[in-house]
Amino acid sequence: MENPLVNQNSRRIAEETVFSWLWGIGVKGFKSLPSMARQLAIQVGVVLAFQLVFWYEGISKFIPDIIKMPVIFLTATYNDVIPKTIYWVIVFTFGKKLLNKFRTVGLTKTLEPLKGIAPSLRNALKDVGEKANIFLLGGAGLGLIIANNFASYSRFSGARNKFDKYFIALVISFTISYFLGEGRDHWLFKFGRLSVSDLNRWFKLKLTYNEQKMFLVLSGFVLGLLADFPLILFQMMYGGYIVGALALGGAIALSFAKPQPKAPHVPS
Repeated sequence: MENPLVNQNSRRIAEETVFSWLWGIGVKGFKSLPSMARQLAIQVGVVLAFQLVFWYEGISKFIPDIIKMPVIFLTATYNDVIPKTIYWVIVFTFGKKLLNKFRTVGLTKTLEPLKGIAPSLRNALKDVGEKANIFLLGGAGLGLIIANNFASYSRFSGARNKFDKYFIALVISFTISYFLGEGRDHWLFKFGRLSVSDLNRWFKLKLTYNEQKMFLVLSGFVLGLLADFPLILFQMMYGGYIVGALALGGAIALSFAKPQPKAPHVPS
């Protein structure tokens, strides 16, 4: 006899979407607000204090540049609301977890997951084969565009793709790299799986989710975030957008290219 509870759970898992998953996380977060009120108030206070002191010129003009500019860089003070929010969420969640781990096991053990990235990347490249460049280029294109966008908000119209707003790209690239080194159980891979499922459902597509391909996309995304740095040095205000669009175009072109036939093996 079939267990209705098992069937119900299976149906709920099968019907899970990106929205329902994020909604569930939001509901849990909202329910935990009362117990986290004091901690949250302190965190918001810290963010607002940095914004008030270093963003408002009436105060920041009295702070020497040798102090002011590093703090602005390291606190994403000049970034737009969305990248600034992402930055502080990472700092107060992943950053706090990393700091606690460092205090417990030391620096070497804390950074150990990063050693697993290179072997995992080699395995992903080998498993995906000829189409690996499609996923790397696609991820790199997105990374370049997002890095350029995040480093472009400013009260000054000419301040686009500037170094003082680039630290968030470094923080995101390190965080994703760390997650990739820890394994495939992170929410990034679940987000990818649910996104593919949603696209198939909405647009009647037949896309298949593959963790190795997802690993390549995320690796490319990290490379794209980092690749915006030399474009900043060359003062290319829209360099990330341009190179990112070219990378995405290359990925699309490769996806339609016919695979090269392998040369027949001639015995010696």
